[in-house]
Amino acid sequence: MSDQITIVIAEDHTLVREGTREILAREADLLVVGEAARGDEAVILVRQLLPMVLLMDMRMPGLTGIEVTRQLMVDLPDLKILILSAHEDEDYVREALASGASGYLLKTAPGRELVEGVRAVAAGSTVLSPTLSRKLAQSRMDPSRATDRLSSREFAVLRLIAQGRANKEIAVELGISLRTVEGHLHNIFEKLRVTSRTEAVVHAVNHGLLSIGEPGER
Repeated sequence: MSDQITIVIAEDHTLVREGTREILAREADLLVVGEAARGDEAVILVRQLLPMVLLMDMRMPGLTGIEVTRQLMVDLPDLKILILSAHEDEDYVREALASGASGYLLKTAPGRELVEGVRAVAAGSTVLSPTLSRKLAQSRMDPSRATDRLSSREFAVLRLIAQGRANKEIAVELGISLRTVEGHLHNIFEKLRVTSRTEAVVHAVNHGLLSIGEPGER
């Protein structure tokens, strides 16, 4: 099926990897095309197979999930990376998203949440387990930071970015020109002192201005 979402699974625990594959295999629109037990193997496999989504553990031999993400984002910026981890540490989550990952789910998540998470990141959304989203929102540190200086229209653009909307979609949704959207993005990046859409979303989530709930929420 040409519209299937192709996936590589990177997980060093065989039982977890096999269980994950079985969950995904039940869905007609999801296709696991490769598996890796090490981080360095994952990098090689993804570059060979060019999947749409890399579903990856945070801690693996060879290279960590963060290191794999950083390497692959250099030459495969359209790849969507979804971290599936046992670690709830907020620093792990922030670092993963800042490195270019599109989402972070816990291994305790039910199978349906995993499936919807894969679909959501493939569609361009940012995904977090609800518990992690709440933790990040509660850990805001300085409410007087630049985020509070966003205009209502800039915040509207930021919210649509978090939903995975492309610039053209944002323009249609808000009834403004593409050039105006690009101008708002420039202002958002300047005010938040970030350099990418993902970093902007992460910053807003960290400071409680955005709450990313169920995977695929739009």
